[in-house]
Amino acid sequence: MHANQTFRRQRTWMLLAMVNFALAASLGALLRWAFIEEVPGLVFKNVLHAHSHVAMLGWLYLGLFALLVAAFVPEAVLRTSRLGFLFALAEIGVLGMLVSFPVQGYGAVSITFSTLHMLAAYGFAVVVWREIRGQSGIAYRWIQAALGWMVLSTLGIWAMGPVMALGMQNTLWYYMSVQFYLHFQFNGWFLFAALALWFRYWELAGIVFSATANRRLLYVLSVATVLTFALALAWGTHSPWVLAANSVGVLVQFVALFLLLALLKPHRSAIKQSLAGSVWSYGLFGVGLGALILKMTIQSAVAIPAIAEIAYTIRLYVIGFIHLILLGMLTAWLFSLFAARGVLYLNWITRLGLGLVLGGIAISETLLFLQGTLFWARIGFLPNFYEWLFAGSVWMPVGVVVMLLGQLVPGSQGNASAAEVTHKS
Repeated sequence: MHANQTFRRQRTWMLLAMVNFALAASLGALLRWAFIEEVPGLVFKNVLHAHSHVAMLGWLYLGLFALLVAAFVPEAVLRTSRLGFLFALAEIGVLGMLVSFPVQGYGAVSITFSTLHMLAAYGFAVVVWREIRGQSGIAYRWIQAALGWMVLSTLGIWAMGPVMALGMQNTLWYYMSVQFYLHFQFNGWFLFAALALWFRYWELAGIVFSATANRRLLYVLSVATVLTFALALAWGTHSPWVLAANSVGVLVQFVALFLLLALLKPHRSAIKQSLAGSVWSYGLFGVGLGALILKMTIQSAVAIPAIAEIAYTIRLYVIGFIHLILLGMLTAWLFSLFAARGVLYLNWITRLGLGLVLGGIAISETLLFLQGTLFWARIGFLPNFYEWLFAGSVWMPVGVVVMLLGQLVPGSQGNASAAEVTHKS
């Protein structure tokens, strides 16, 4: 497989992931509209399941799949491995969930497709793990940890079967199983994989980080990831031990944030230079980093038990926080990395679409946190809250569709840095 074939495959995978993003965002807008007008035949919870699964497994997972393969799997292995087959299986699983969840919710068909996706993810983890085993470099430690979190998170999914078989769907055990999966997906697999990609990108660009400081960051963030699962448990139990574990966890996480910023600070100029070929790529990196800082800062405030109770009882805060991670941090970083590698063509059409997506994210996040705060203060509703929330949500699928149209007109592809399409054999 020549470099241009590898490039085309990565672009194809990216475009399919973006189509999934557009589908998930469209379902999200439909759910917002359901608060304004009745939608005949819509079962809100079922469509919500489809929206969340396609967003996580169709956009984030497959977007990371494309980037991780390009960054860590040599061309010779990509030529002989079954990664293309595993991507196709995962995409079939996503499309199956997209169709089946709105119809039946959690049922035989949707569970079959989600299981297919999970088995494909296991296969992906095995292939990548074989290639990174024994490799040196800080990025390899991060991807090893990320794959470990991914596999660990799926224990929550496997636990759901016995819980449902025992008729415990509406119990704490079911909720804990779901939260275990979501917590270690977002805070473990997705976050650690994104950081692995950045460290690999910078490593190929010639930026040398302190191995000791990086190892310390990895360990501290890992400890924080385990301890902050306590916040999810706090929903079902007010045990002081659970709240104490969460308080310690978010403080440790804040230390991890300090370590990350301290690690990056001496290399600010080099990082900016590595992304200098694209102002948008550098800006999106900044958006993602800002969202990560905001995420960890918010969680640090949750160390106070009274604030922790507010955080998990006001649903708009929960929704806003999840979207802060999924959209503000991870989506911004995925687009930044695709653009930096030259895979995402940054012509004026794509930039227009990106602007719409970012604008929709900003509007939605502002409204969710503002209205949540008004609920907490017992002030009431913002005027036309749901109409404005729908308007912000619509910008996202429209923006992604515009970005996809931009990929049909290569035009200005942007200048990728030295790290762009480097493939180590």
